[in-house]
Amino acid sequence: MPQQNYDERLRAVKILRSARKFLPLSKVSELTGLPLSVISRYSTEYTLPSEGNAKEILNALLSKQVISNIVATAIKIYNGFYDISGVTWNPDALLLISEYAKKRFNGEFDKILTPETGGISLATSISIASGVPMVIARKQRPLITEPIIDGIHFSGPASYTVFYVPKRELPKGKRILIVDDFSVRGHTLNALIELIRKAGAEPKSMLVIVGIGKDWKLLPDSEALIEISG
Repeated sequence: MPQQNYDERLRAVKILRSARKFLPLSKVSELTGLPLSVISRYSTEYTLPSEGNAKEILNALLSKQVISNIVATAIKIYNGFYDISGVTWNPDALLLISEYAKKRFNGEFDKILTPETGGISLATSISIASGVPMVIARKQRPLITEPIIDGIHFSGPASYTVFYVPKRELPKGKRILIVDDFSVRGHTLNALIELIRKAGAEPKSMLVIVGIGKDWKLLPDSEALIEISG
């Protein structure tokens, strides 16, 4: 059996088992077109799907609609405040989103950039899934002697935050996927784009869990798993 086929079949089982934490068996069966008994066997026993069934599972469960619906069930709203810890602290949600990101941005990025602290768990998961290194933009200047790049996040006329990244971590010409958990006006994302461009790299794509309004869409390829008009 070719290793690639085995890996994809094993990947399909992992994704199926994580999706089952959010979706009933009947819904998974409906989405994949596979019988309930087959889905149950894959998700509860040490049984790998056939190559064809693995493709059905991956295509169905890694669609934007399914992932967005799963994220929506994991988010809680309290008096207008969005608590997304059910996503950013949930290993099954992170696995599903990172596998979606791997499929969605396949081969289109060389590095992942995220600000501390909100996007770190998701960026880490995407890095593991894709095998692409991640970089954290920090709010404190690193105590190193090598060149440092900074980007400024203005949150008001006299209020701002500076993000720092060692220049070597964003090599010139590399394509960067920006990842964050939540964005409204895009100030933080704009600071990260500034960092990338100062380094001579390319801000290629952007993925956030929740995006409110349109101001955060600073790149042509900007996607939120949950988009809320604001």
